[in-house]
Amino acid sequence: MQNISAKLSQRFKKKALELNRLSHAVKISLPLDCHEHMEIADIRNNQLVILTDSPVWQTRLRLYSQTILEALHQHAGIKLTRVVLKLSPKKRIIPEKAPVYRTISHQNSVLIEQTAHCVNDPELQAALLKLSRKTKKPE
Repeated sequence: MQNISAKLSQRFKKKALELNRLSHAVKISLPLDCHEHMEIADIRNNQLVILTDSPVWQTRLRLYSQTILEALHQHAGIKLTRVVLKLSPKKRIIPEKAPVYRTISHQNSVLIEQTAHCVNDPELQAALLKLSRKTKKPE
């Protein structure tokens, strides 16, 4: 079992190094602003597969397809027929917002509490009393 694992590991390592070499050859032929929006994914059927993070960059990189193919031929000695661009959006981490604790004025708190004592519905009365406790300190 270890032998298979070692062979797979070597195969993946070799593939990763090859893709890294291709990525370098492609990136030196493109403007700097393209670099962070693309990633070389694979070579399949004599085609280079590139992942992009948005449709805008997919379109922009499509304009450079011929440049990419020429750069690969010149710098890596690989003659491919086509560049395939696939969309693969990057996951964005959205920061969690701190909870907002809202308060009401003391005067409004008193009015809501008085209203609660006049209401016959026990659920509504409980909700109004809970709301009336979210008060600021008297000024």
